[in-house]
Amino acid sequence: MDDLTILRESWHEVRAPSPAAHAQARAALLARAANADTVVPQRVPPRAARVFVGWRLPRLGRRVGVVTVAAAAVVGGLVLVESVNGPVDRGPAVSAGSPVPGVPAFPGLPAARPASAAEALERAAAAAQAQSFTAPRPDQWIHVEERMTSGTGPGGLVTGGPYRTRVLQHWMRADGRQIAWFRDGKFQFQDQPAQTTPPSDYQTLAALPTDPDALLQRMHQAAGGLGEATDEDRNAYTFGQLNVTLRNNVLPPEVEAAIYRAMAKIPGVTLVPDAVNVDGRPAVALGRVQSGWLREEVLLDPDTHRLIGERAVAIKNYTAEGLDGTVRVKSGTVQRLVVTEVRIVDRPGQSG
Repeated sequence: MDDLTILRESWHEVRAPSPAAHAQARAALLARAANADTVVPQRVPPRAARVFVGWRLPRLGRRVGVVTVAAAAVVGGLVLVESVNGPVDRGPAVSAGSPVPGVPAFPGLPAARPASAAEALERAAAAAQAQSFTAPRPDQWIHVEERMTSGTGPGGLVTGGPYRTRVLQHWMRADGRQIAWFRDGKFQFQDQPAQTTPPSDYQTLAALPTDPDALLQRMHQAAGGLGEATDEDRNAYTFGQLNVTLRNNVLPPEVEAAIYRAMAKIPGVTLVPDAVNVDGRPAVALGRVQSGWLREEVLLDPDTHRLIGERAVAIKNYTAEGLDGTVRVKSGTVQRLVVTEVRIVDRPGQSG
C-alpha cells in the first residue's frame, strides 16, 4: 500500500486529497528524484528585431527593444514602464492565475518546503494543469491592476528608501487590438501593434508551445533582436520574458505549466533560501541573478503553488555611474515588489 492511499484512508474528519494534490505530490517526488535544475539551451541564429513588451535587462541604461504602449501606458498621471510590473494575485476570476480549488495540497497540512527550484516549479506546473479554466472571448478584456512598491530616486534604482506604493491599471482586449487606461478622469484608447514580444493577445498566447524545450527555443529565437548578445544575455532575457508572460496575461493551463517547466531549464534559476513575506503572506522565492548583482525573483504561494508575486533584490553592493551622478546600492536592498491582479472582464473600466 502506498503512502497516499494510507493518508487517504486515515483521513476521517476532512475530505481526502484531491486529484490535483496527487498530481502535485507525484510531481514533487519526480523532481526531487531527478535532482537537476537546469539544462543548457541550444544556441539559435539571430532574427530581425521585434517590438518588445514588458521587461528590460537590469543593467543600468541598457534596454531591450522598444517599449510599446502596453508597457508605457499613462495611468492616472503615472507612467507604466516595462520594469514596473510584477507579482500576480489574479483575483477571483477564472483565469490562469486563479487559486487551485482546495487550497493546500493536503487539506489541514502545510505543504513541505520544496528542496530545489525544479521541485518548486514542477509543483507550480502541476497546480496550473489542475485548475479549471474558461478562455476569454476575443471581445472581452483583460484587466491588469498593479500595486508596485519601489523607491522614489532617479533611474529606477533604490538605495534604501524612501519607498512609495503606486496603483496602476489598464485593460487589454483579449484579441490584442486595443489597450485602455484612465487619464484625467477619462478613458484613453490606443490601438496595439500587430505583433509584440512576448505576445499580448490570447490567440497567440494560447498557441505557444506546451513542450518546455520548444518554448525555450521559441523564446531564444525571439531574442534574436538582442544582436551580439552572450548566452547569459539570452538566458536573462528568456527568464524575464517568461516572467512577463506569466504575470500579465490569462493563459491556458497547459501553456502556464510549460512556462514553469521552461523556467526550471534556464541555467542559474535557484531556490532562494531566505524567507520571503508578501503583504503578510509567506512565499517561496525562485531567483536568477542578472548582471551579477540583481536577483530577480518569482514568488509562489507555498500551499497552492500559485504565482503571488515578484521581487528584485540587490545581492551585493553595486555602484552605477549615470548622467545624474553616482548611485550606490547596498546589498540586501529590495528594488521593487509588485502585486498584480489579472481578471477577465467584459468591458474597459470593469475590475472584476
